[in-house]
Amino acid sequence: MSVSLLFLGAGNRGFAYARLAHALGARIAGVAEPRGERREAFREAFGVERTFGDWREALEAPLLGEAAVVALPDRLHAEAAVALMERGYHLLLEKPIAPTWPEVARVAEAKARTGRMVAVAHVLRYTPYARALKALLREGAVGEVVSVQHLEPVGHWHFAHSFVRGNWRKEGESSPFLLA
Repeated sequence: MSVSLLFLGAGNRGFAYARLAHALGARIAGVAEPRGERREAFREAFGVERTFGDWREALEAPLLGEAAVVALPDRLHAEAAVALMERGYHLLLEKPIAPTWPEVARVAEAKARTGRMVAVAHVLRYTPYARALKALLREGAVGEVVSVQHLEPVGHWHFAHSFVRGNWRKEGESSPFLLA
């Protein structure tokens, strides 16, 4: 049995998740993306049946699948997640859940109320580097672990691209740097 998915957001993360889901046999039934060129590229790449210029339009359509992938800007996560769960979708929710604690609480309350499944995408823990590090620690390669401090090194190119000029340049439009 194949799962059918609705994607909210066709940026880099949306495309990455869709490529993997498609390769695993999922049906990409719909995509909501305001940028026409991205929406069209997504439609062509995955044979998407329904496209929408705004994620709210997708909620007006009949259910397009069992689950939805929320790869929208951070500030839209809570609103979209709650609306999708109320509509009947299970979720893969890109991190962070939401930029503020009250919004996170709204998402948690909606999950409890609707009984929907919600997976938060903390993708770095599944990278080859992280898996190798975890395997070494599990094998005792460094002896008994008594304390761990592991930081993601955000290189100057990533910081400049994403947090100075990019989508996460203003907390009011996305989320605080440390949360992102």
